[in-house]
Amino acid sequence: MKRIAANLNSLFAVILALVVVQMIGFISLRNPLRVNWSGRTYYSLSEKTLNLLDELEYQVVVTVFFQEEHKLYHDVENLLEEYQYHSRNIRVEWVDPLRDLARTEQLANKYGLTEAQVVVFEIGDRSKVVRQADIADIMMESGRKQPVYRAFKGEQAFSSALLELMQDEIERVYFLVGHGEHRITDFDQLSGYSKIGTTVMRDNLDVKELMLSGEKQVPEDAAALVIAGPAKTMDSIEVEMIEDYLNRSGRVLVLIDALKETGLEPMLYRWGVGLRQDIVVDPENTLRGSDVHIRRYSDHLISAQMGSIVQFFLPRSIEPLVLENGKPATEDRPAVFPLAFTSDQSWSETQVGDSTARFDENTGDQRGPFSLGVAIERGASQEMLDVQIKPSRMVVFGDSDFVCNGSMVGGNADLFMNALNWLLDREELMAISPKPIEEVKLSLSRKQLNRMFWINVIGIPAVAMVIGLLVWVRRRK
Repeated sequence: MKRIAANLNSLFAVILALVVVQMIGFISLRNPLRVNWSGRTYYSLSEKTLNLLDELEYQVVVTVFFQEEHKLYHDVENLLEEYQYHSRNIRVEWVDPLRDLARTEQLANKYGLTEAQVVVFEIGDRSKVVRQADIADIMMESGRKQPVYRAFKGEQAFSSALLELMQDEIERVYFLVGHGEHRITDFDQLSGYSKIGTTVMRDNLDVKELMLSGEKQVPEDAAALVIAGPAKTMDSIEVEMIEDYLNRSGRVLVLIDALKETGLEPMLYRWGVGLRQDIVVDPENTLRGSDVHIRRYSDHLISAQMGSIVQFFLPRSIEPLVLENGKPATEDRPAVFPLAFTSDQSWSETQVGDSTARFDENTGDQRGPFSLGVAIERGASQEMLDVQIKPSRMVVFGDSDFVCNGSMVGGNADLFMNALNWLLDREELMAISPKPIEEVKLSLSRKQLNRMFWINVIGIPAVAMVIGLLVWVRRRK
């Protein structure tokens, strides 16, 4: 009887254990938890994307036209799994262009596709095609037959596609021309602005050049105006147009170089921006003497999340003006916020014609730290926000070369895009940077390969056989 009771008790314990395992499995399926133990953040989503997914209220269908053999296949797969984990509104369908010809032809006609290796995002009757070039930086190197993948931009491309589909219309950004500014149509490897222009367009913005001569005002459809390094003095009428646009809740990004008279100086003064005829030198943060590496940022929305070094070239100081009587900013008085700072060892060099820059207090040089960029906002009082009146915003940097084609290094593009997104009230996509593709290769010599063969194929099985024989002999005795 005791034996039967013991067996029943054991059976009951086994059944109870199975029930507990089933309950744990059910709970884990309903409430999954993902933890990254690898120490890498290759597929981890940024805070901006997570905020975007929290706001996602529509059902999103993602159709992936990728071959399983493609190098980006698993990167796209793992990244989309993260999107699905953080939002139940995302459904993914995989279509192999070579194996599923009927489905491929059907969807190609629906979305107007003319190429494979694309990802299509769809919300309702609106769709956005993300191409291979948008997902990764691809380069052809001499001596190689296959392309080399330098950086994975999947999160930036996918989040931008989602944001575009969630918005009612695409905003337009104008780049001012006519005064020697950098041009987004210039593909020069050093001074052109074609790369940053492409970056802006990939962020779902319409980009267009604007010449104010002959215009009565900045166009009404201008979501933002970029003034990138004017080399000639602007006409006072053009400056009035720009300030009038600002007064109409406009958004302006100014990149103004050292030792340049642009005609914008009186307007910037009225908006609380102080300019000095100087070049900032920072011996603690430079490689060639003419560049300044920024490592210190303020807690403003534009710069708070900056984790990379920004490299300016012969920058000028951009400082907030001291307010009269220490009065705080109001809706009529612009609020000016410094963004990026040099080190305590920097100084403002005023003797710019001297080939050997050195600090000399007698010539008007001043010790740092200095701000090389500011954000200005006016009219952001709570009362105005309640009636949906947008504040005027402006960002000013003391260098225009830091986002030229030859200078897109470190966090340069991130800082520019952060500033533009802040101007456009698009904080969701700030600082989503491409992630370098790391290739892990195991290089073994012929001797090492032979050693691995003898250990894994011969040695380990032989040890297992010997132990088995010893156990069998022992039991026979």
